[in-house]
Amino acid sequence: MKRNLNGMVAIITGASAGIGRALADQLSAAGAKLVLAARREDRLHQLNEQLGGRHLVVATDVSDPEQCQRLIQRAAEHFGRIDTLICNAGYGLPKPVAQMSLQEFQAIFQTNLFGTIDCIRPAVPMMSKQELRDGFRGQIVIISSAAGRRGLPWFGAYSATKAAQLSIAESLRIELQPVKIAVTSVHPIGTDTDFFTTAEKLSGATIPPRSAVERHQSAETVAKAIIRGIRRPIPEIWPMRVVRILVAMGILMPRLTDWVMSKHRRALGNANNSPNVP
Repeated sequence: MKRNLNGMVAIITGASAGIGRALADQLSAAGAKLVLAARREDRLHQLNEQLGGRHLVVATDVSDPEQCQRLIQRAAEHFGRIDTLICNAGYGLPKPVAQMSLQEFQAIFQTNLFGTIDCIRPAVPMMSKQELRDGFRGQIVIISSAAGRRGLPWFGAYSATKAAQLSIAESLRIELQPVKIAVTSVHPIGTDTDFFTTAEKLSGATIPPRSAVERHQSAETVAKAIIRGIRRPIPEIWPMRVVRILVAMGILMPRLTDWVMSKHRRALGNANNSPNVP
């Protein structure tokens, strides 16, 4: 069944940049009513003005459970329902696993994983009580990553949060079937956003430039794929479909995948003067 985007109420976390902003642009153009959430309130207001000023801005740090609760409540109070919750906020921290501090692990899990869960928990009871709209009471879209299916060197903690998001999505998808709430996980590859520059600033590490032959995609391309999966909910969205095949092959041939990943480890190590750091 096809869902109508016109009039749909959609919450987007991490809406101030990257995939979240591209989603806001495209959903707004389709007539959706948006709740724009991120830490940088000034950027949200600028975005809202560019989109005509008709959306709700809620400054939200998803690492704070109380702010997640407030976001969901404000959305429901303002628009009367929540049709789609897009859990997009998150970040990466490039460091070898053995070099990450406990505090760094806790912080990235608090934002990427628990920030997702803390938005979902208050949203589900509200969605469950809503009248059906286009055959669904709501949809939860979790922006995971291709790294959720295969961990990346120097991004082990990030990959772990994305794998956990995927597991949450898989469980929720079955649990929420009886109440007509769709659950979709999204698995982009390297996307042309400020993700990597932000990761460098947070860690102090250098991420070497991607070569012309490496696969990557624009935030707009990812957003278009997500919107197709909002119109017609599906279990998983892979904006670059060939990557899904490659990841599946990697599960069958882990040694070959390790060999490919070792090239990325060497590139990261060389860029940071630590080619053999464990």
